[in-house]
Amino acid sequence: MIDFLLVVLLRDVVRYRIKVIRKNLQGLFEYKSEAELQSDINGYYYFLAKVIREILAKPTKKLFERKVRLIPSPQLDQWIHDGKSVVVVSGHIGNWEWSGMYLGLKYPGQVCALYKKVKSKFINSWMLKKRNLTVDHLIEIGNIGELLKLIRKKPVLIMMISDQNPGSDQGIIWVPFLGRETAFINGPEKIAMKYKLPVVYLHTLSTQCGYEFEFKIISNGNEVFEPNEITRKYAALLENNIKAQRTQWLWSHRRWKRTVSSE
Repeated sequence: MIDFLLVVLLRDVVRYRIKVIRKNLQGLFEYKSEAELQSDINGYYYFLAKVIREILAKPTKKLFERKVRLIPSPQLDQWIHDGKSVVVVSGHIGNWEWSGMYLGLKYPGQVCALYKKVKSKFINSWMLKKRNLTVDHLIEIGNIGELLKLIRKKPVLIMMISDQNPGSDQGIIWVPFLGRETAFINGPEKIAMKYKLPVVYLHTLSTQCGYEFEFKIISNGNEVFEPNEITRKYAALLENNIKAQRTQWLWSHRRWKRTVSSE
């Protein structure tokens, strides 16, 4: 009932970014009819309503144990055991806030989430307090010095949600994504290559009871890659994740504001 009321508010009353959502979906997928497109639009609003409801809920260990399942990753556990930090890339798919908070419970003291400040001081403060309930290390994007100090002290999972439109013209990598040449930030690849860290993608699948997380290995930290290859692999894994449940990604974001021709 709560989700339904939120959908009515967002879709029918506020009409929250409805033109952006429609344009993104219509521009990337082939729809046989308006009804088929509208079905995905409705599905997206229900997804957004569920994420909002879940983010507002108090994140407890009992709640996560009931709602979230993590597929074991012996390789990732071995890297951490051997004292090696791991770059964990993911996207705004499923409940991206829960992914970080849940891993904070599974790997206590060993999760570092990189975040970007939002314009609202109130929301920014509220989200940081909420994330800090389970994640011990929160570092603002760009504060590379603080991150380096941390990974010198101990091995951590460096969580980076890297699927939004880059905020700067610097450090852009253009890769194929959902049928378009798309700009990605080079941060995850740059950190991984410079410090020879493994890279994994956190695959997120929505289930009937909640979410299932699985680490998919992109690099073991010792391989030699061509420039941009790690980002290409990340984008391909994210694309497959989205296609498996296409209403479950953040379609209300203006992802393709930047184009190759405008650079």
